[in-house]
Amino acid sequence: MSDQLTGLESYEEFVPKLKKAVADMPEEACIAVVYSDIKHFKYFNDTFGYRRGNRLLARMAEMFSSGGDDFLCGARVVSDNIVCARFCFDGDKTIFLDEIKASIAYIEEVLRKEFMCERIRMTAGVFFIDAGVRGINVETAISNANLARKHSKLDGSDSVTLFLPEMATKIDNELEIISTIEDAIRNHELMAYYQPKIDSNSEKIVGAEALVRWIKPNGTMIYPDEFIPILEKSRQIIDVDYFIYNEVFAFLRDRLDRGERVVPVSMNVSRQHMKELEIIDYVRDLCETYKVPPKYLEFELTETMCTERTDRVMEFITAFHEMGIRVSMDDFGSGYSSLKLLSQIPIDVIKLDRCFLRSPELSEREKIIITSIVNMTKELKMCSLCEGVETSDQSSFLAGIGCDAQQGYYYSKPVRLDDFRNLLVAGCAR
Repeated sequence: MSDQLTGLESYEEFVPKLKKAVADMPEEACIAVVYSDIKHFKYFNDTFGYRRGNRLLARMAEMFSSGGDDFLCGARVVSDNIVCARFCFDGDKTIFLDEIKASIAYIEEVLRKEFMCERIRMTAGVFFIDAGVRGINVETAISNANLARKHSKLDGSDSVTLFLPEMATKIDNELEIISTIEDAIRNHELMAYYQPKIDSNSEKIVGAEALVRWIKPNGTMIYPDEFIPILEKSRQIIDVDYFIYNEVFAFLRDRLDRGERVVPVSMNVSRQHMKELEIIDYVRDLCETYKVPPKYLEFELTETMCTERTDRVMEFITAFHEMGIRVSMDDFGSGYSSLKLLSQIPIDVIKLDRCFLRSPELSEREKIIITSIVNMTKELKMCSLCEGVETSDQSSFLAGIGCDAQQGYYYSKPVRLDDFRNLLVAGCAR
């Protein structure tokens, strides 16, 4: 039974048709499996209505199926996802890929004009079935084309992407992380590392940031940039955050009980927390359980997060301020709305992004910009901290302009808990 909306085959009809086409394919020929969708289709539906969105899909499907003699079959998989098969007799995949790209570009242009919406963009993934992979399961071929589409969507550099084997390897790695993270938390393979925050004038440790590290049983370390973006997509990042929060609260409580020196520790907040804000009750319960004075607690929101969900961020900050907990804006200056955000959001600490210190020797323009930001934070009664400090000259400059605190490898990389305890005893990180 065909898809009523687009007139294309159903997926159940498409698969056997593709199988037969592959079986009947001449040795020198190839078949391109093209998996496509409309980028930001939800935006189009929300803006123009579902009825017009349905017409857009129907027109897109019509153009695919009437694109030429090389069209074999097509199906709507789900929502705006359409897969089709195209035939190339001579098997010249380079020229064929260029033709597919040109076809997608043409369909885009027509749809933008007909529906009077310049934001209509398509993404597509392509997988070639030729003599070398003739025995491949066609559903695997479709899946590979879909992986290429997802890569195109994430990469953003090209609307049409050819499948490469490493894309499947990347997905396998992601699935491995997703499937093992719960055991990793349970088995304490995750650890809180602490990077000191240094007072610019005294060069004493005045705080720390808690950062997650994943140490495998064989001693291999998986760094955050390898697993955090993956867990962000699966929402498992929330479990990781909660694990680190518990570690930090337990550490602070232990030092308080021992009568040892305690400094505030900041913890990172994932954008996933902004969807439900369950984090507010979770942190409130931690405060009640561990009885840690709020002056030792700080939570970091990224500048991007503040831009995306200003309403939720305001609710978050209000709740944490009511608990007496400071909130900082991390990565300040890495986005495009920094100054506007400062006028809207009552942040306590501004953390200047490490991009400001990308050069060991700062130019005069860079110095002027950093100085202006630091002066502005003072006027707004906020504290300033600069990340990524790696040289003595950078540190001296920041101290000279009145930046409150610094953080970076010049003083200390993130270290294990025992090493951080030793740094606190010494009182400084150098």
